[in-house]
Amino acid sequence: MRTIASLMLLTGLSVATVAAANEPENPPYRMPSTMTGAEIDAHNEGRASTDADYIRCRRMEVPGSLVKKLRVCKTNTEWRQYADKGNQDARDSMAWIERGFSNSVEPKDDLQGGYNPPK
Repeated sequence: MRTIASLMLLTGLSVATVAAANEPENPPYRMPSTMTGAEIDAHNEGRASTDADYIRCRRMEVPGSLVKKLRVCKTNTEWRQYADKGNQDARDSMAWIERGFSNSVEPKDDLQGGYNPPK
């Protein structure tokens, strides 16, 4: 009975070791902003600061508060996506203004004014 339990324990440990070897290398197991500083340091250990999975934290102002700051942590890849989205939104806004859709210039379709029933 004791040998069977020992064999089962050994088998379970070897299966767990093989499963751990097949997992990707140190992915964050939860959202970086919810991780503690020690967990982030452990995750970043051995990674270059330019690595895509390196986690960086920034303090951002909370709207409506003069003092409160929010700690936001993301991987370098997520920060790059965040910046790219902001830049794309700015380009889209400028293109919209250049087409003439601003308060000072009316769109060409609405120059007649009033209600235009469908034909």
